[in-house]
Amino acid sequence: MARILYGVMGNTNGHIMRTLSLVARLPEHEFRFVGGGKVPAAVAGRWPCLETPVPRTVHHRQRVSVSRTIGHLAKCHLALPRVTRQIAAEIEAWQPDLAICDREFFLPHAVRRTGLPCVSIDHSHVLKACRYPVPGPEKISWSLAMLNDYLFYDLTRHNLIVSFFHPPLKPSRPGFRDELFPAVVREVVTRRAPSPGEHIFVYQTSPTFHRLIATLGELKRPVVVYGFHNQDRQEGNISFRAYHPERILDDLAASAYAVVNGGHNLLSEALYYGKPVLCFPVRTLFEQFINAFHVRSLGYGDYATTLEPTPALFAAFEERLPAFRAAIAAGFREGTDQIVTRLRELIADPRLIVGS
Repeated sequence: MARILYGVMGNTNGHIMRTLSLVARLPEHEFRFVGGGKVPAAVAGRWPCLETPVPRTVHHRQRVSVSRTIGHLAKCHLALPRVTRQIAAEIEAWQPDLAICDREFFLPHAVRRTGLPCVSIDHSHVLKACRYPVPGPEKISWSLAMLNDYLFYDLTRHNLIVSFFHPPLKPSRPGFRDELFPAVVREVVTRRAPSPGEHIFVYQTSPTFHRLIATLGELKRPVVVYGFHNQDRQEGNISFRAYHPERILDDLAASAYAVVNGGHNLLSEALYYGKPVLCFPVRTLFEQFINAFHVRSLGYGDYATTLEPTPALFAAFEERLPAFRAAIAAGFREGTDQIVTRLRELIADPRLIVGS
């Protein structure tokens, strides 16, 4: 049995869901967590958690607010010395064998200070580790994403990247190692069999895209929306849903197709169920754009960057549903077993972790 200190970004559900899915596959090991936001509640009663601030991207009107995001990151950076000392003290007291980091900001600083072996597991490193096209209109958001990643998330040297798309890996930088795996899918997702339905499943990262909701109300199909009003209510053909971890999967598995921003975790789950995806990536959030770009390039669905979607856009998308479904059936594969096998190897011998 190994002692593992696991750092998790807690501003969205995706990082937490991936982490808990992997931890559930490693019951022979002992875990403690580092993270803020939704992390403490997610692990409460099962594992100890050292709560930390959460650097986050601030959204406003379906785009990233660069100024507010920079201000928030600056506050977290000011907290860095204090939080790093707290994590280092936890490491000294508990004596873990290694650390795992899923986009948590503070843990890599503490492990560098203490010499604890650390491996990263996330999707975000695909931006730095892989080659992919960057369309001209996205060059500014790509530049901001690279600046953010190299300034704030470049301390982990051994990175296990999970992704539903696999662009070519760049040669690893000296002293770094990047490994690419298929997407992680939670066991609770695999326990449901998808079924063909009529409704559109919609999940919005933040409740700011009002024009999308207005357009959905003009469609003939029933629509189920999560993430906009956190309460159950009916408005015409739209059923707004309060978040529930089981019901949201039921609605996704039984949908005709999914409309999302572009978060990797939910995209992977929709594709696991064979559901075509129409993405509206949040502007200036390049990771969502590149996910949406590969949804289109792989034939799994499409994306739009407009802030004024029309019923005609949805009609054109629905005409291609059979082709999208065929492409997903032929191409999408999940890789939870592969990443767990690799984790077991690194846990058994942390000397294999680059930077140890």
